[in-house]
Amino acid sequence: MTTKDIEKTVEENSIDETQEQETEQRIKPAKKKGSLAKKIFVVIALCFCAYAAFTIIYDKAEIAKLRSETTEINKQIDEEKSLNDEYSRMLDSGEKEYMKKIAIEKLGYAYPEERRFYIVNQNK
Repeated sequence: MTTKDIEKTVEENSIDETQEQETEQRIKPAKKKGSLAKKIFVVIALCFCAYAAFTIIYDKAEIAKLRSETTEINKQIDEEKSLNDEYSRMLDSGEKEYMKKIAIEKLGYAYPEERRFYIVNQNK
């Protein structure tokens, strides 16, 4: 190789290096824009995850509350069924005197043309 060839090769290498530097400078801002987009995406993803976690926790609490209410209502239903069974048993047994007593004392029934007198507290 001659001196001219070496100079030519050095000149071509320096042009290539200059072009590479210009290309890198153009690419760097693009990387920054991509980085900003990634950051925004990560923030949005984190917000979505936080919302999903909050919703799941709230729903679990609501489910637990509704289950406890269901248990309470089922207990009330069982109590009312047992009371209805007791009343049905009493009606079927034919205890007329007992039924009369309940009707008069607790329900306030009276025979036709029967007068009832109630004592009012005289301390007033």
